[in-house]
Amino acid sequence: MNFQHTKCYTKDYPRPQFVRKNWQNLNGEWDFYLDYNNVGESCGFANGFTASQKILVPFAYQCPASGIGNEQLCQTIWYQRHVNVDKTHDQLALLHLEGCDYNATVWVNGKLCGNDSGGYHRMTFDITNACNAGDNLLVIKVTDDYSRLIPRGKQRWEKSNFGCWYVDIAGIYKTAWLEVVHKNHIQGVKITPNLSDGSVSIDFATTNQKGQLQATIWYQNQLVEQLTIPAKNNHVVANLLKNLHLWEQGEGNLYDLQLDLVCDGAVTDSVGSYFGMREISIQDGRVLLNGKPLYQRLILDQGYWPQSALTPPSEQSLQQDITLTLQMGFNGARKHQKVEDERYLYYADVYGFIVWAEMPSMYDFTEQSAQNFEREWLLAVHQQYNHPCILCWVPFNESWGVEHILTDKTQQDFVNKVYHATKQIDPMRPVITNDGWEHTISDFVTLHHYTQDGATLTKAFGNVADCVGGPWLDHDRQTFAHGYLHQGQPILLTEFGGTSFVKDTFGGNWGYGSAVANDAEYLARLGNLVDSIRALPHMQGFCYTQLTDVYQEVNGLLYFDRTPKQPLTSFAQIFGNKGK
Repeated sequence: MNFQHTKCYTKDYPRPQFVRKNWQNLNGEWDFYLDYNNVGESCGFANGFTASQKILVPFAYQCPASGIGNEQLCQTIWYQRHVNVDKTHDQLALLHLEGCDYNATVWVNGKLCGNDSGGYHRMTFDITNACNAGDNLLVIKVTDDYSRLIPRGKQRWEKSNFGCWYVDIAGIYKTAWLEVVHKNHIQGVKITPNLSDGSVSIDFATTNQKGQLQATIWYQNQLVEQLTIPAKNNHVVANLLKNLHLWEQGEGNLYDLQLDLVCDGAVTDSVGSYFGMREISIQDGRVLLNGKPLYQRLILDQGYWPQSALTPPSEQSLQQDITLTLQMGFNGARKHQKVEDERYLYYADVYGFIVWAEMPSMYDFTEQSAQNFEREWLLAVHQQYNHPCILCWVPFNESWGVEHILTDKTQQDFVNKVYHATKQIDPMRPVITNDGWEHTISDFVTLHHYTQDGATLTKAFGNVADCVGGPWLDHDRQTFAHGYLHQGQPILLTEFGGTSFVKDTFGGNWGYGSAVANDAEYLARLGNLVDSIRALPHMQGFCYTQLTDVYQEVNGLLYFDRTPKQPLTSFAQIFGNKGK
C-alpha cells in the first residue's frame, strides 16, 4: 500500500484539510463535575468550580479511557481548565470542539462566549473578547439526555445496552483545541475537481474583501501552479490538464495546496490543504470512478473501541482500521451511524480508500426532530465536502427516524428535502435517501438482507425486478416507498453477513442467523455469501457487516480489540478483487 503524508500534515491536528501552525491541543486532564442536581449555574460554576474529579479529554465520562467510566446518565456536566493565550491586538482566539454531545455553553474568565448544540459537527467559539494575555480560566457546561428527537446513531436511550445500540456518550468526545488567527483570515475553502477540463475550483471566504489570495499547488513536491487573485473574488480555478493525476481506489495521488492571504504587503493568514482529482458518475446502472466501472467491496464500520466508545484511542488507531480493512481485501468502508473523526478521512484520502459518509439517526419523527436532524446533517456535509475519499452521502438508514416512510407522504417529503439540500451543497456525489429499503428519490438502490445462505440471496435478488420489488424472499421490506419506482439506479447489497461463532454468542452476545461452530464453517459461509453476490451481474457491490465486534454485537471479522478472527489473507481471498 502506497502511503505518503501531505505537505501540511501535522500529527494529531484535528482538521487536516485546513491546517494552521498556531494552534494548541487542549486534550489532557481537565477538572470535571457531574451535576446531577443541575445546580452549577446558580452556584456560579461559570466563574470556576471545585472539581469533584478529573477527566481525560477527549474521552466521554462514560468510557474507561476518560479515567471515570461511569455509565449512569448525568444530564448536566462541567469541564474546567486553564489555558494560556498568546495573541496580539490584531488577532483572534478561537476555541474548537471537534465533537461535543449535545448542548455546550462556554465561558472564559466568567464571561459568556457562546453556545451551540449538536454532537456531530465542529463547534467553534470566538473567545477573543473574554481572553487576557497569558492565563485564562475556560469553563464548559454540557447538557445531554436520552431524547429520541436528536441524532443518536448507535447511542442507546435506555440505561443498558440493547439490540444493536450501545453506551451513550455525553460531553467532549473529540479533540478540543485553540487556534490564534489574524483578524484578516481565511474562513473556509471549498475545493471541487472537474475532470472534464482537468481543472480544480477553489471557492473561499475571508473575513473582509481586502488584499489578495495566493494559491500554490504542488504534486509530489513539484510546483504545478501558482495563482494570485483579489480576495474579493472568492473564487479561483487552476488548470491541471498538463499535470493531471487521478485519485483512484488504492492510489491517493493527492495534490498539495497552500493558501496565503496577503493584506497591505504582509501575509496575514496561511492555510495548508490538499485535494484529489476524481469524478463519480452513474451510467447504465453502474457506478463509475473517473469514467471506469467501480465494483465496491465495502465493510460496515461503526468506529467504536472497547475503552473509548466513539473516540479513537489515538490517531494511529484510525490508520490501523483502514490498513486492516485493505489487507482483508476491501476497497472501502461505510461509516455506519457516525460522523467520523476527520483524521480518519485524511488517511482514507491518502490511501485511496472509499468512504460512505453517513448520519447518525434520530428515532422519533416530529417537526423539532426533523429540524435537529437536517441542521446537523448539512453542517456535517459542509465539513467533510473536500475529502476525495467520500464517494456518497447517506443521511438515512433503514427508515430509522422516518418509521412510516413507506406510506407517509410527510416523511417522504422530508427525506426528499434532505436529499435536495444535500445536492445543493454537493451536486457531484450520489445521495442515498434511505439505505436498506423503502427508498424515495435516491441515486443508488441499496438493500439489506441477513440470510446466512447464499442460495437465498440468489433467489431474493436474482434479477433486477426482484431487487427493486418486495417484499423480498425471507424479508418483509420493500425496496421503494409507495409512489416511487426504479429509475435505473445502480443496485448494491449494503448490509449482509453478520456471521458470528457459537463460542462468542453467550449471555447477551449475538450475531445474525445461526452461529458457526468452527473456523472452517465460518470461512465457508462467508465465501458462499460473497460468491453468491458476485455472481449477480446487476449487483454493483456489497458491504459486509462488519469490521469489528461492538460490545454485545459479536459479528465482526475482528474482535473488538482488532485481533483478527482468521488470518487476514483468508479474508482477502474471500472479499478481495476477483475481477469485481
